[in-house]
Order: sequence, then C-alpha cells, then structure tokens
Amino acid sequence: MILDPSAPHPEKHDELEVREFWNSMEKIVTQHAESGNDEQVNSQLVGYIKTACDSYMKFINSDRDLCHMAVILTESTAFKEHREFCLSKLLSLLNIDLLEMNMKFIIAYVLLWESKNNLNWLETMLEYQGFNVFYNTLYTQFAYLNKYGEDKNIGQERITNPDLAELTDIEYKIVDEMKQISTVLMDLLFQVLKYCKCSVKNIQLVDDFFVYFLMTSIRSDTMTDIFNNAQFKLLLALNEQYMILNKEYEFENKVFQYLTSDSVHTRFTELLLLKFNRVQDKSLQVMMCKIIYLILTAEDGSVAMNFFYLNDLHVFVDVLLRELENIPENEETLRNYFLRILIPLLKNTELSKTHYRKDDLIKTLSYLSSVENFCGSAKVTKEHETTAKLANKLLTKVDWLGCVRAETDTSGSDTSRKSSVSTLGITPTTTLQSYVDRKPGFYKSPEPRHSAESLGKRKSRPPPPLPPSRKIGLCRTVSHSAPASPAK
Repeated sequence: MILDPSAPHPEKHDELEVREFWNSMEKIVTQHAESGNDEQVNSQLVGYIKTACDSYMKFINSDRDLCHMAVILTESTAFKEHREFCLSKLLSLLNIDLLEMNMKFIIAYVLLWESKNNLNWLETMLEYQGFNVFYNTLYTQFAYLNKYGEDKNIGQERITNPDLAELTDIEYKIVDEMKQISTVLMDLLFQVLKYCKCSVKNIQLVDDFFVYFLMTSIRSDTMTDIFNNAQFKLLLALNEQYMILNKEYEFENKVFQYLTSDSVHTRFTELLLLKFNRVQDKSLQVMMCKIIYLILTAEDGSVAMNFFYLNDLHVFVDVLLRELENIPENEETLRNYFLRILIPLLKNTELSKTHYRKDDLIKTLSYLSSVENFCGSAKVTKEHETTAKLANKLLTKVDWLGCVRAETDTSGSDTSRKSSVSTLGITPTTTLQSYVDRKPGFYKSPEPRHSAESLGKRKSRPPPPLPPSRKIGLCRTVSHSAPASPAK
C-alpha cells in the first residue's frame, strides 16, 4: 500500500463528481486516437500526467485510484500504439531534477505499473537509459533523506540541533513524499536487477554512499513498512548482481563489504534472520540463501565463525529443518538451495562445536539421501538427484554428524523405485552411492578483490535543496500496513 487511507483528505467529492473526473481523464488520452502522431501523443501524455498531478490527493487519493490512473493511460490506444515513444518521454521527464515531486511520483508509478504488467518493456526502458534515470533520481532522494530524513536525524536531534529545529511541518511532509517516491523507484530498480541482464556499466554506477545509505537506514523491527521492505529487496538484488558479475570480472561486492563492516551490518542481519524465518516468497528465499552462502563461505574463515550469534545459528537450523521437511516436490530446486547453505553453516560456524539438533539433522538428511523416500512422481529429475547427493555430502563431510555412509544408487531408476514414499519418521534402509564431490557454490569468488570508487567521491556532494511541492498543504504518508504491489 503506497498511500495511507487514514491520511486526511480535505476535499470531498460525491459520486457524480468522481465519475466525471475519470471520464475527463479518459477523454485526454482517447481524443485523436485514430490519427495520432508523436506530436499529438506527446501532448496527450503530458496533459494526462499534468492533470493527474494536479488532481493528486483530490481525486487520486488511494492505491485504488493510482491503479485506475495507470490503467487508463497504459491501456489507451495512444499509449499502446506509441508505447516506446511514451516510455522514453516519461523517462526524460523523470530525469528533470527540478520537476515537481507529485509529478515525479506519478511518472515513477506509471513506469512501475507498466514494468510489472509487461516485463519486456523493462528492456525498452533500459535502452532509453532507464537504469541511469532510476538510479540518479533515487540517489537524489537518498542524499536528501540522509541529511534530513526522520529516521536519520530529525526525530532524534530536532530538540538539540538548532538547524533541525527550524524545519517546518511542510518540510516533514516533503521528507515523507520523498520516501514514497523512493519506495517506487527502489521497486523499479529491483525489477530491473531481477528480470533484466544488467551491464557492468549499470552496476558500476552504484557507489559506496548508495549502498551505505541502504544499509544504515534499514530497520530490523518491522516487516510491514514498505519503504523498509523495498530497501531489503534492493540490497538482495544488488548482491545477486555482484555475485553474477564476479563470475567473469574482478568486481567489488559493495553489499558484502558493508555487511562485513562491524559498524553497519547489525540491523540488516537481524532483518535477514527475521525474514528468513517468515517470508514465503520463493525468489526472495533464494536471494537470501545466496547472501547467507556468501557470508558462510568467505575466504576469511573468521567471517563465518564470528558473523552470527549462536542463537541466530540455532534459528537458521530450525528454519532449514522445517523447510527441508515441508517443501513440496515441485519446488525441489529451493530444497537444493537450502541444503547448499546448510553445508557451510554446519562446518564453518560455532555449530561445528555445539552440534545443535544433531539427531534431527541426521534423521532428516538420511531421509533425503535416497530419492525413493521423497520423490513421489514416476520421473526422477536432476533436482531430485541433486537433493540426494547434497544430503549424502552433509552426512559424509560434516564430521560432527558422524555418519559415514555406504554405497547405494541415487539415480532413481524405475526398477529401484519403491511403490510408495516413506514417511520422514522412517530411516531409509538403502545405502548411498558415492559421487564426485562437486563444489556446491552459487557463484565463485565471494571475497572482493578490487576497491571501487571511494565513498567521498559522491558523498561529499551537498544534499539537494528542498524540491518544489505544489501540494504542500496536503499530507501524504507512507503506510505501515501490509505492503501491496501496485500491479499484478
């Protein structure tokens, strides 16, 4: 939920007025639809965005209204027949530094709506420098929030700091507006990083201050704040891109660098643990597995041994045991990811000394070490075989589990399959096949090897002045209720 439904809306309209407003919005983008050229489409597009901006918090004052506004525009004939032109025009408008904040928000929301409804258009946005526009616009918001944002300074220092004491209620509202814009822009960047093939040049734009702000301003006490959730998702996606690029290039992983800095990683780690225990989104679970794996397999062995508190390690084991037992058969790949992080978790941390839940681990891994026990379908997939191999590796390579297994067949051939699937409480009677010990990595080279540009390169730039806001008398607040995507 982007807009808070409890926020005050001074202007009230009856049903007829609301209907007339939406009819007028439709007319803007439907006139001259048959003979529309780029000039006419440009006039319609700019007129529609300006009207939406002027009507913001008048007729457009809820998430439902935002969706309605985006649908009318993106489903219009003018937009669909000139989509590439419209996207490039919206990006050029968003790139204007002194554009009204309301208009920036409306444009960013329309672009996010379009990207979530048709991922192919994300590539088109990138062709028109979309990554640069999203990043630079978001960077400006971060620079301001870092200086004046309530989470950073205002709430704590307003009484004692005379400069902050001069901030007005209007400036507080602007801070809140900037957090709304930032939430949408972070979601846009997340979509790009998750679904598009980003170039090295794109990722090189991300400087130290950008990651530093994401890390230091994140909160660990909530899972419902959409600004906070967007920060967390963006950090996970950035880390994944760094790991992918590190397969071919010597690339500094800034997320990993700040994670292993004692001064900034604590809140992110606490939120990571909280979400790992509760989040059911499979793509986010995989991204979290990757960042955990990166920490646990760091070349500096002391990182894994000292990064997590013992209680945190216990929670990880509890969650992994629960998930390994409950994952449905059609999500076997996710079980592979969980097993891959379980290997270094048991070998490279304090768990190698405490032997937490040893019997439960042996019981679960023994069950998973034979395909016959957990594959109920007639066809054994590569993922099923990988599960058995990884479970076998855990039993044989983690010394403190104390299970040196004999040889068996994990190929899952039809002739060796049982007619029914064993329950978890039954220890498999078959033995395990030896196999080539493969490196169970997500990506190689977790340790960064080269430093990127210094923090001072952009951090020294002064924060931007207060941006213009035509609707300064109206309050927009980021809702702290459960997040809802503005699109499908």
